[in-house]
Amino acid sequence: MFKKTKQPLKIKNRTEIINDKSPFSFVESYKTLRSGLSFMGFQDDVKTIMITSSIPDEGKSTVAINLAKVLVDAGKKVLLIDADLRKPALREYLRVKKTGNHGLSAVLAGKVQAENAIYLHTTYQFDVMLAGIIPPNPSELLGGANLAPMLETLKKTYDYIIIDTPPVNVVTDASVIAPHIDGTLLVVRQNFAERDVVLAAKRKLEQTHATLLGSVMNYYDDSKVKSGATPYSYSYEYGE
Repeated sequence: MFKKTKQPLKIKNRTEIINDKSPFSFVESYKTLRSGLSFMGFQDDVKTIMITSSIPDEGKSTVAINLAKVLVDAGKKVLLIDADLRKPALREYLRVKKTGNHGLSAVLAGKVQAENAIYLHTTYQFDVMLAGIIPPNPSELLGGANLAPMLETLKKTYDYIIIDTPPVNVVTDASVIAPHIDGTLLVVRQNFAERDVVLAAKRKLEQTHATLLGSVMNYYDDSKVKSGATPYSYSYEYGE
């Protein structure tokens, strides 16, 4: 178990995350996603959730942050992990200053304990483990012996652990992590990735025996779909 007091993150500026001024449909869609995950968690004990996409720039990191935010708003204890050890984005998106070399890469390499790489984001009130130093062998590090026991230990402390990973079709990292995760959400940007590309990502996840919880339609614009569609900025589909 970890100590209750952790070093707060040094925040540069407030970032554009869900807030009181966000569009109603945008906020409600994330709440719908939260409700769906809560229902699954009640049934199947889903606590570790991997967020990935088929290709870059589909908004998976933004989804990971906002999902962590709405879960905290519901009273859950949440840890957000940046497992993109090639092009980590959470530090930039959360606008935090450097936190030294303590990050996921150092934990997986056995250089630091997990509790020493976890920081409290004082604005959004979820804990964060940043990627840390970019290693020369991300896939090997993520596929090593330390990831699974680290997650099992963290699950004793947190209600949810949200893990941001690289795109499935670009590198193997997400596929390496997937077997150790309770569930995976595949982020799909509307009118961005081709259908075959998205289906290829789905197949790759299934081949690694990932538990695919569903897909998240990101950057949704109802003017680009058939009439009668729900005008959400974001949508979620779960189950089969």
